[in-house]
Amino acid sequence: MGAGVTVDRLAELLVSHFGAPADRVAGGVTFEELEFDSLALVELAMVAQKEFGVEVDEQEFTPEQSVAGAAELIDSRLPTA
Repeated sequence: MGAGVTVDRLAELLVSHFGAPADRVAGGVTFEELEFDSLALVELAMVAQKEFGVEVDEQEFTPEQSVAGAAELIDSRLPTA
């Protein structure tokens, strides 16, 4: 799975699960810009673990991190085929 696919899937999750505005969710936007608080980021870590099947520590997603940065983190944990 390429990074672009993960960014797209993560963006879909942010919209469908968290109600983030679809027109604002892009790779370069930060979680802070999306108004995600620390609780939302913990929940995102749990949702990402379930959706992508990777281990993500609750504190690895930060407000300053971009959606693309989070996708890169997830990609780095995906098993290689």
